[in-house]
Amino acid sequence: MSRLETDRGESVINMRIIDAHVHPPADGDLKKFVEKCEKAGIVKSFLCGLPRGFGNMGNDAVERALKEYPDLIVGFGYVDLGRDAFEIVDDLYAKGFTGLKFIGPPKPYDVDEYFPYYERAERYGMLTLFHTGIVARTAADKFRRVSSRNMRPVYLETIARSFPELKIIGAHLGHPWCEEASVVSYHNPNIFFDISGGHTFYIALTLRRRLFFDVKPSKLLFGSDAQPEDFLRCVHFWLTVLPQLGLSSEQIEEVFCRNAENLIKKSCR
Repeated sequence: MSRLETDRGESVINMRIIDAHVHPPADGDLKKFVEKCEKAGIVKSFLCGLPRGFGNMGNDAVERALKEYPDLIVGFGYVDLGRDAFEIVDDLYAKGFTGLKFIGPPKPYDVDEYFPYYERAERYGMLTLFHTGIVARTAADKFRRVSSRNMRPVYLETIARSFPELKIIGAHLGHPWCEEASVVSYHNPNIFFDISGGHTFYIALTLRRRLFFDVKPSKLLFGSDAQPEDFLRCVHFWLTVLPQLGLSSEQIEEVFCRNAENLIKKSCR
């Protein structure tokens, strides 16, 4: 088991951690990325490609990391819904990607024209990670017709019902539609949510209200959605908050590792 340490090198806890939502380092420094993972106890990273407007964080950067650090990296290839040919899923699968990343669609996630992407993902046993909730602004938003309303958590329900074998992860507990995400997860066994991003305090407040009722610890995944220098801070935040929300040590381990680990085992990679 990896040993989690503070910045002073003091031991805090022994735990294997899977970061279920992270992107390539903005500076391209994979060595630093790996070092920061080791310091934070992260043994697997769901590394997700992003579209234009987010810097050098596309699928090429993920593929490079996957080749250089295959024991650490679980590759998620970005798919531009409605613009990329459906065959991009075939190509990503052939290149060794385990999952697909969706963000900023020009139409709601559950429109029929996007179903061929999901059908291919289900056929290959690939995981899917959907950005849900408010999305950061970029210079490409006007061209891409980006609207956060197209990424509400409720749209994942249609997909989950239509593709019951497809494993779906919604990002950020759907912030600000966290209550909606909670209920969607409760009613759909193949929908999970990560607790990553810059709205962790708001997410924690929602969990305080809904945890154990609509949100089960077995449906939550730790994620950082951060740059390497912030990995340890993200881990410390949830290590502090989750016990205060009433999670047992075993349930905390589920959130930090086991739930994501089980999803990987059920995928084809």
